[in-house]
Amino acid sequence: MKNRYFPTAVGLYFNYFVHGMGVILMSLNMSSLEQQWHTSAAGVSIVISSLGIGRLSVLLIAGMLSDRFGRRPFIILGTACYLIFFIGILYAQTIFVAYACGFLAGMANSFLDAGTYPSLMEAFPRSPSTANILIKAFVSGGQFLLPIIISLLVWANMWFGWSFLLAGAIMLINALFLLRCPFPPYPGRILKPKISQAPVAGVHHCSLIDLISYTL
Repeated sequence: MKNRYFPTAVGLYFNYFVHGMGVILMSLNMSSLEQQWHTSAAGVSIVISSLGIGRLSVLLIAGMLSDRFGRRPFIILGTACYLIFFIGILYAQTIFVAYACGFLAGMANSFLDAGTYPSLMEAFPRSPSTANILIKAFVSGGQFLLPIIISLLVWANMWFGWSFLLAGAIMLINALFLLRCPFPPYPGRILKPKISQAPVAGVHHCSLIDLISYTL
């Protein structure tokens, strides 16, 4: 029997395909960003470090809120934060603005983790480990493809920002796709038993699982 959440899973995986590109975009465009931000390689490296700090800042709270309010809102929130990052980096003229954008990208990673890992476990209860390990494959796919794209941009003497815009466009289209996809029930949807009924031990399909592990 076909799983009705299969299209949802495909959309979730594509978010991590773009995430794989996002985490190395600044590293591969370091020379161009040095000129734009009027800084050195050390300054760009500081901005890159903001992704990890941003991720850690909201990881736990995002997972807790995802169990309460659902997976889809946090996936969409993560997508929105990533879109701001892709656009903001291109318009940033100082490392301070760029650092804020990088911090936002780190938060986006946590929001995606909070919604995606539990969603896949709830959508594929018989093979949750396989469903989640495929995330790594899509991250690696994005990191494999991006250097090729940047090489083509350099060869064609085109603006480096097209790599950021391409990643943002893929994520935007994917977000619109996910808005139309069904998501599996989450613990917050499980109705509590009425007072008149005998208490029944609640069964949770998923809790705060896999959120403390890094995506990379």
